[in-house]
Amino acid sequence: MRAWKSCFGLLLLFSGSALARAPCPAEQAATLRIGAQGFTVEVAATPASRERGLSGHARLSPNAGMWFVLPEAEQTGFWMRGMRFPIDLIWVSPEQRVVGAATLPVCENDPCPITYPTAPAAYVLEIRAGRFTGRVGDPVEWNCAAR
Repeated sequence: MRAWKSCFGLLLLFSGSALARAPCPAEQAATLRIGAQGFTVEVAATPASRERGLSGHARLSPNAGMWFVLPEAEQTGFWMRGMRFPIDLIWVSPEQRVVGAATLPVCENDPCPITYPTAPAAYVLEIRAGRFTGRVGDPVEWNCAAR
């Protein structure tokens, strides 16, 4: 009986600590951290919000961004249609690691060129151009707003 209680206690301890560290769903992210950089994010998780992206935004605060949650990990392309400012794109793997980054200028002509990552990504972060200081392989973490 004593061995059972000890085993059950250890199980509760490990499951409780795992649950405490479990990330919230990416669709509910409020803040994001890539290496030493932190960003407050707006989430684009629906087809309409992903297509619209940051189009129509007049500007973006230095530590703000848009967090795209893709339906599956793939090499999804991004374009700058309707954008008023250049951005950095950071592609993130399902394992929450940076798999690529690019700076996109404002598109002056239609059709706008499409930029693709070199590896499948499940998430993409858009931030102001020149703000990304990380590199491929950096870990990515997110947190949700407190309820």
